[in-house]
Amino acid sequence: MLEETIPLYELQPPDLGGIAGFRAWDFKYHEGFAIGPDGKRANIAFRHRHPHFELFLIRKGRGRLALEREVVEVGPRSLLIMGPGDVHFWTETNRLEGFTLAVSELFTSSSNFSLPFSQLTSFLQPNGSRIIRLNSPEEALIGNVFEIIKNSDVGSNFDHREVLKALLLILFSKIHGFHVGRGISQQELENTPLTRDFKQALLTECPRLTTVKEFAGYLKVSRSYLHRSVFQDLGRTPSDLIRDRTVFEAKRLLLHTDSSLKEIAQYLGFRNASYFSSFFRRHTALSPKGFRAKQVG
Repeated sequence: MLEETIPLYELQPPDLGGIAGFRAWDFKYHEGFAIGPDGKRANIAFRHRHPHFELFLIRKGRGRLALEREVVEVGPRSLLIMGPGDVHFWTETNRLEGFTLAVSELFTSSSNFSLPFSQLTSFLQPNGSRIIRLNSPEEALIGNVFEIIKNSDVGSNFDHREVLKALLLILFSKIHGFHVGRGISQQELENTPLTRDFKQALLTECPRLTTVKEFAGYLKVSRSYLHRSVFQDLGRTPSDLIRDRTVFEAKRLLLHTDSSLKEIAQYLGFRNASYFSSFFRRHTALSPKGFRAKQVG
């Protein structure tokens, strides 16, 4: 079965101090396992994805992360950004230690956060950048903010959720400053809220949603309004982006699973394997079998 070969379940971040959709913790990874405070080991070397984004501040050790079809290498003073919908797994972990922070849409929506989740995601990932190499002062600054976030509910008379909102905004503004300081464009931030929401939905709702009509219904707007917003912002239609995402999902499943063309076609919403094969060949110049054989070879 498809679900057995590539886990597509969504992981919701556990609560922290009663705050739904948010979590911050210390991590220790070694030889493919997370090492808990009690010494217990949990396997982390499996392929998965989830709807929240995560920030990893690497303080010690080294590791390699397979992120979609890329391999990201991390070491001390690295800030790794993992986006919603990204399929990933650790291929190498050598005494990795640091801090992790996870935020989901559940937190931003229930907390009346000043930035919507879709903008927050693009805010942290301009131009798809996933890794920031920090200098010593930057690492110290981010590390201090993480420590305060983790302990923000200790001995405080203030509302924990409000404190977290303020600390997260400080953290995100600093990270954004690192990006801008390295000459990364702010184009993502200039998109309209609807376009940002559509791009976010592509990451987490495709292939459950497969047509412009379905995405428009999900976003509670008309098809024409969605088309106009996306085209004005990106110069491409929603149909173009849905097609690109479908091709990407197909490549991922062909690459990472042994599922049959019939199973993949069904999962992606095609009537049959023949129709899926024609679609794939039209947009990649390769048959699904040819693509799979080329990648394996």
